Amino acid sequence: MNHRLTTEPTVKKLELVKEGSYENLLKLSIFMFISLIILLAVVTGSFQKADYWYHLRYVPRYFTLPLFLYACMVAIHLPYRAFLCFRYRSFPIKEKKRLPRVTVVIPAYNEGEMVEKSILSAVAADYPKELKEIICIDDASKDDTWYYIDRARKRYPDLVKTIRFKENKGKREALAAGMRIAKGDIIVTMDSDSVMEKDALRAIVAPFDDPRVGAATAKVKVYNKTENLLTRMLAVRYTLAFEFFRASRSAFRTVFCCSGVLSAYRKTVIDKILEPWVNQIFLNQRCTYGDDRSLTNFVLRSGYDTVYQKTAVVYTTVPNNLKKLAKMLTRWHKSFIRESIIFATFMFKRYRPRNRILPIFDFVLSVTLIPFQFYILFYSMRYFFIDPVLILRFLAMISIMGSIYILLYIKFEKNTDFVFGMLYPYLHVFVLIWTVPYAIITLRDTSWLTR
Repeated sequence: MNHRLTTEPTVKKLELVKEGSYENLLKLSIFMFISLIILLAVVTGSFQKADYWYHLRYVPRYFTLPLFLYACMVAIHLPYRAFLCFRYRSFPIKEKKRLPRVTVVIPAYNEGEMVEKSILSAVAADYPKELKEIICIDDASKDDTWYYIDRARKRYPDLVKTIRFKENKGKREALAAGMRIAKGDIIVTMDSDSVMEKDALRAIVAPFDDPRVGAATAKVKVYNKTENLLTRMLAVRYTLAFEFFRASRSAFRTVFCCSGVLSAYRKTVIDKILEPWVNQIFLNQRCTYGDDRSLTNFVLRSGYDTVYQKTAVVYTTVPNNLKKLAKMLTRWHKSFIRESIIFATFMFKRYRPRNRILPIFDFVLSVTLIPFQFYILFYSMRYFFIDPVLILRFLAMISIMGSIYILLYIKFEKNTDFVFGMLYPYLHVFVLIWTVPYAIITLRDTSWLTR
């Protein structure tokens, strides 16, 4: 018995060393692979050959114009967003004696043991118990999710309330059920596959000292980051999505999507928009997916600001295989398309007294860049058949463009995980880019894609 106790820590240390060595070797291999691609593109003259073929005749020269326009927009987009990102400042965390009453709403479906971890992280949050309540809704799960929800309720009956649907109604209805009975001045929504840091609740309510703020979203990190190569790549992408994109948009107080992983809303605003949000109709179909982006749009249209609070940190479980990731991205793209169309219908109106110009500029620039990516892909593929060496230039350009974002990641996180982020653009271009047109084609399909 004593022998086992003395050897177990040693075994764990050896396992950690082995895992660390494997990860370092993987990072080095990825970095060398990408460096080799760029080197080969230069050595083989792929850049010069592309310039020759693209400008050989008048017609090809004409079709290179979109490439020039795309380069110009990127040259505007990156410095503009970086400038706003560096201007971003988080809201100071409030003292306990000045905290508002808060309700944490956690919808769950087939989440199993993870839902209990989510509830317990809210219970353990550094927030006065008399000012906190937690409502967890089981959306008619088919597994043991209810067992874990009920066990958490029994452990903390004064803090945790539960609702159990008899039939599956969807995440939006589950959230609404909790919001209707919430007693808090601030409603915090959290996904059931996520856990918040101890001071996340105090941080997420801080922006609401400003009466213009209607919603705030937290910084999302990846809970299962070390599971495999895909989750490591996604960890880098999530950091950029929040620390770069949401932070920059928070500078003009217009975060277009307050993430369902962890966000907070002013109760008085929710009371006004809850029923229209639950019963939202688009293309004669009742909306189901994209509840977080939709709710954010409702808050904006009501005249309030939406902001990012980086000091409120939450960890969420991300897809660990390509099939799950493709489904998640398709759902995200569909909600982006729908809510972009809706935002365009009121962005030129006086929906709030200030901060209306930059949201228009940001929205137009971001949306315009998307079709250009497809144009460049198909335009480049045409020349692969003329001169296969041009593939090297295309691959090198993917790395070079991606490296700009990676430099920002290094600033935010200061670790060598940036290497996994250098690999993700290849995954997007060659494996996942089809999810965008597929989302457009299936826009009327209201299924959740995970149920």
